[in-house]
Formats: sequence, C-alpha cells, structure tokens
Amino acid sequence: MRKATIFAGDFDESPSKDAAWVRQWLEKWSADVVVVHYSTGGWEHIWDVLGPEAAIDEIPAHLLCTSEWASEG
Repeated sequence: MRKATIFAGDFDESPSKDAAWVRQWLEKWSADVVVVHYSTGGWEHIWDVLGPEAAIDEIPAHLLCTSEWASEG
C-alpha cells in the first residue's frame, strides 16, 4: 500500500476537470483506496489517500503534492 496526497483546485469552474477526475478515480478504486483525510477551502480540495501501487500510479503527476502524510514511512 502506498500513500499519496492529491490536490485539485476549483478556481474557475466547479467542479473543475481535475476535481471531477479525482472523484471518478475514487469511485473506480472505492474497494481498494481509503481516503484517510479530506479537506476543502471551497476552491481547493485535498485528499490524503492510501491504496495499492496500481491505483496510486494512475494519479496524474500534476495532481500529486508533497505533504507530511505522503512522506511518512
């Protein structure tokens, strides 16, 4: 299992293409990926997730961000 932090902004459109992609990805992997933490400030969404390598590898690089969660061993 791997950890990742995903960031998607909703700055100009809601939902943005990125936020919609993440929600579809979460639906696709719902049996295998756990959302450990989710936060939003209204215009941005951040998910800390735990899932199999195959699922995490599908996340586009521009949606991944550095976090304490993702860098913890």
